[in-house]
Amino acid sequence: MCRSLVLVLVLWGLSLGALPGCRRQQEPTAAAPGKTPLVFKYQPLGDPVAFRELLADFERKNPDVSLTTEALPNSSDVAHQFFLTALEGRADDFDVLVVDVVWVPEFARAGWIADLSAAFPPERMRAEFLPGPVEAVVVGGKTYAVPWYVDVGVLFYRKDLVPGAPRTFAQLQQYARDAMAKDGTLQGYVWQGRQYEGLNCNVFEAIWGHGGNVMNAQGRLELNTEPARAGLTYLRGLITSGISPPGVTSATEEEARRVFQAGRAVFMRNWPYAWEEAQKPDSPIRGKVEMVALPTASGEPGSGTLGGWQLAVNAHVSEPRRRAAERLIAHLTSPEANVMMALHYGRNPPRPAVYKNPELVRQKPDIARLLTLVEHARPRPVTPYYNMLSDVLQSEFSAAVAGLRSPEEVLKQVQRQVDYLAGSEPTQEQAK
Repeated sequence: MCRSLVLVLVLWGLSLGALPGCRRQQEPTAAAPGKTPLVFKYQPLGDPVAFRELLADFERKNPDVSLTTEALPNSSDVAHQFFLTALEGRADDFDVLVVDVVWVPEFARAGWIADLSAAFPPERMRAEFLPGPVEAVVVGGKTYAVPWYVDVGVLFYRKDLVPGAPRTFAQLQQYARDAMAKDGTLQGYVWQGRQYEGLNCNVFEAIWGHGGNVMNAQGRLELNTEPARAGLTYLRGLITSGISPPGVTSATEEEARRVFQAGRAVFMRNWPYAWEEAQKPDSPIRGKVEMVALPTASGEPGSGTLGGWQLAVNAHVSEPRRRAAERLIAHLTSPEANVMMALHYGRNPPRPAVYKNPELVRQKPDIARLLTLVEHARPRPVTPYYNMLSDVLQSEFSAAVAGLRSPEEVLKQVQRQVDYLAGSEPTQEQAK
């Protein structure tokens, strides 16, 4: 059976209960008299023992709630499509949902997720959480989700092959050339150049690294700029100069990681998960790797793309269930839960104070030292039409890094698409 048909059938099976003519109007699950039923939709984390205990602790502290968990596929695209179908159909058979960092503005504008500002005031969010995640979940001055765990783009380098961490793009290229000259089997720099969302992350980081800001003062996406041209030119130049192999244009995170971990590359852009992989007992590069901020044109520490997941509440559920959902989110995003998620699942905390937790520092020093990097993480454009625009960006950016079209041509086309979507965006009055 072809993959597209399988995906359609999976999505159909997941979302059948959420279609307007099929959705369940009753409470989501049977509960004992006097208890509020609560359904949590999330993607599996791995060994469920520690997470089950965290949920059991919530039930002990909230005896008036009957909690049910329902797992989703790990694929972000499949999860997004499920929620898109279910929430558009006003499904009310689940309460708490896990949302990608780029979905929050889209779901908030559509009225699909609840305003949580009363339980999680924006000012308190800014005081307790990292700035990047807060920027992603506070939309129009209101809190629509709470950060659960975060991710950030980082640079890995072989400390046995180069004199130190490159601070500038020029240093990275020179260090790579020197190492490649000594060992002709090495590749200089591997990153994510395939036509998918990971490429967007790499391009945004290159733009930021050249002093750009993809959002203008009016909150509109602006990409036809000199820093954007410089960023795309830099990425294409890595390939034409031979520092990055031609195959980087088909690489995702894992393709890049496998090359780097096999000891065949000097530098790699990836997410922090690759650190633990590099330190495994059978890893050829164990003890030979460092993880640092991305370089920039100026030499200032670069900003990695913000990744991660947030917890939101279905706007279509009843008031009692919404209040219970807020309590569950507060429990799952507490400092204690942040520590558990880091220790057992390697998930990076969204609260800066947690990085100084003694147990975390002792057991997971690699996560503890990420604080400076996650503090400087920047979200992708916080706009309700980002998911519609993402495919356009992927296609156009891919054409630029592959050399099919010039950065100038690509960015003009991208800006036309951006302006079209922005022009069709309703005003606040129309959206009410």
